[in-house]
Amino acid sequence: MSLNPNAGVMLALILSALGALTLGGCADDDAVADSGIPKGNGVCLQKSQIDHTEIVNDGSIVFFMKTGKPYLNTLRFPCPSLTMEGGFAYESDFPEICSQSQTIHVLRSGNFCELGNFTPFNVPAPPPAAKPK
Repeated sequence: MSLNPNAGVMLALILSALGALTLGGCADDDAVADSGIPKGNGVCLQKSQIDHTEIVNDGSIVFFMKTGKPYLNTLRFPCPSLTMEGGFAYESDFPEICSQSQTIHVLRSGNFCELGNFTPFNVPAPPPAAKPK
């Protein structure tokens, strides 16, 4: 069996390219993720700083941070049954979830849906209570 004499060079180039791609995602690891600084194609949120979520409709979820700051995620496409099922889960080996790079799993229906962009959100104030007559 004879090997191509350029095979070693080609392998080295491929490994170098893969290494550059892998390390490229590590550049902003120390950044405060919920600061609103764009990373990639959107904002990233530190998973440990997410306090709770609220499903608005089949296309929107609000992520409430422990700092009190909410972020609206507009899903890339409507997620059928998200509102009806009332819950979702996500798995990630990374300490943050980023805009347009995370899939969620609707709990009972089993649907998979893609998160869209995270944007800072102002929670509307509740209407004033009616005074009794």
